[in-house]
Amino acid sequence: MEYFVLASVGLAFLVYSISIRQLEVVEVTGPMFFVLIGMLIAFFIPDTSGDAKYFSADLNKLLPLIELTLSIFLFTDAAKTKLSVLKHSFQYPSLLLFLALPLTLFSGIAVASFMFTELTLVQAALVAIILTPTDAALSKGILNSKHVPEKIREGINTESGLNDGLCVPVFLLLMLLAQEPTTSISISSVAEVFARELGIAIIIAITAMGVFIPMIKFAMQRHYFSNNTSPFLVIGMVITIFSIAQSVHSSGFIAVFVAGLIFDRFTEVGLREKLVEDSEHIADFIGLLIWCLFGFVCSYLVFPNLNWQVALFAMLSVTILRIIPVMLSLQFTKLKIKERFTFAWFGPRGLASIVFTMMVIDTQIENKFQVATIAMTTILLSVFIHGMSTKPIADSYSNK
Repeated sequence: MEYFVLASVGLAFLVYSISIRQLEVVEVTGPMFFVLIGMLIAFFIPDTSGDAKYFSADLNKLLPLIELTLSIFLFTDAAKTKLSVLKHSFQYPSLLLFLALPLTLFSGIAVASFMFTELTLVQAALVAIILTPTDAALSKGILNSKHVPEKIREGINTESGLNDGLCVPVFLLLMLLAQEPTTSISISSVAEVFARELGIAIIIAITAMGVFIPMIKFAMQRHYFSNNTSPFLVIGMVITIFSIAQSVHSSGFIAVFVAGLIFDRFTEVGLREKLVEDSEHIADFIGLLIWCLFGFVCSYLVFPNLNWQVALFAMLSVTILRIIPVMLSLQFTKLKIKERFTFAWFGPRGLASIVFTMMVIDTQIENKFQVATIAMTTILLSVFIHGMSTKPIADSYSNK
């Protein structure tokens, strides 16, 4: 059975690689393609367990790989944020991150609490924070289209690159509250969690990059490494920083995110772009594997438990719970209504939401499978809705 799965995945990558241009023409994105492959594989593998817990043990074994993949994307997203550019064009990303993001989170908590009475307030908040980060990788048609104004492309990309890192500490705090619901959480204990998760992670990131950046520059000047090994350089840094932070019970996600920001600030543009682009090819491959796994798990966890409430919440989450906060946040800017709607529409849920969901499944939180089902249904809907709508909206700017 294992070799059947491997052969299926290998064939899927072969078909995807040789037909990617044709898939783009018919508006099928990489995540859409591999989610469908995962579902197709699940169709040929009978479910002998009848219980969602069947997946927990197997998924837990894969969790470190999934976390590392997210870490690579967090680092590369942060390294591509172009902080120097943001000094001059910070308005739209700032409004999206510091106004629209909290509004999206609080509206998600309110609607989840109202619709799912079996969930506690903290569990509803977990659902909301899982679905708050966005993933620009699912909207590459927008980011790559020269017809779409640069301010929109840069704003969407920057928001996606930074909101994962901003959501991590909130998610970790809610995880703590959800796992210890009967324990009174004081301000001092919350401060301790933030100091450990954020403070130590930042120290590790600064220390590590203080060593790695001079090391890279030294090696570059003396031609110590070749182009064929450069993709491993960023990935090696990320694995090291993430693992050290996790080993001391800090947040590896925050550590690699901060490290990416430092890498963006203190390395030359040419070197940075080359190393980041090379490492992203490897990360993209693993990311597509995770989308395949996601489709497989959805067949067993989402579809058997799908009901009108879950489906309705998923639809609300990918539409008005994102659109209204963003439209309100950008109301008093000089953007045209079409441009504001483009910002509002493109908030696809992706890898960060999947990792957060897997981390919830890995705990003993009550109602964790209900939380996971709601989150995964929303992610699944987002993959297809945002994937299929990217090209039409991008093309609409060329028809001006």
